Amino acid sequence: MPTTTFAGFGRALALPLIMSLALAGCGTQEAEQVGQAETAMTDEPGVDGGAVTAGEARSEAAALAERIASGDLEQGELSVALEDLDRLVNDNPVDFPEDMRPSLTEDIQSARMAMESEDSEALQEAAASIQATLSGSDAATTAS
Repeated sequence: MPTTTFAGFGRALALPLIMSLALAGCGTQEAEQVGQAETAMTDEPGVDGGAVTAGEARSEAAALAERIASGDLEQGELSVALEDLDRLVNDNPVDFPEDMRPSLTEDIQSARMAMESEDSEALQEAAASIQATLSGSDAATTAS
């Protein structure tokens, strides 16, 4: 009757365990980029869900729109920027009055669709429209 040593049994279990741990430690580059993008984007006021002061949301939205328009963002960063911009617009009705919010929401949705279809020209157009809407609101505010 053959006897199985405990050491042999341990080696048989150790190999699958080691391989599963090694594979679990391997993350995709995209997941890593999204994590870095989220970390970078949450350094700004308001994008982490915290409160922003009056006027701060609009300036933050303008900065996000500029980053989107730059064309320098990776897919993950772009997705986070659009989500943050959408959250700023929806969570700050004082900074984004009812007369401009529908336009911004529509442009953000257009930018998302352009991003998903990888249409950089449409993305640039949506970002430019967001910037124009925000610039127009700044001009109207300073004229008052």
